[in-house]
Amino acid sequence: MDFEKYNRIITAINDQLEAIAELTAAQALTGCADQNNPLFVKAMREHERLTAISTKLTNSALHAIGLKP
Repeated sequence: MDFEKYNRIITAINDQLEAIAELTAAQALTGCADQNNPLFVKAMREHERLTAISTKLTNSALHAIGLKP
């Protein structure tokens, strides 16, 4: 994967993480950011998934340029 592709993917992931942050902030303000709210649970699972993908991609990119994560 070249740097431009990595950058596009990471930017898209970060955009999605930002949207999740905005959603959960709104839920927190209304008092429904908890395990009883299926939308909150779904958002937290998606956050975990996206964070794992981001970590894997970044580690791969670092490895590709000769740096060990």
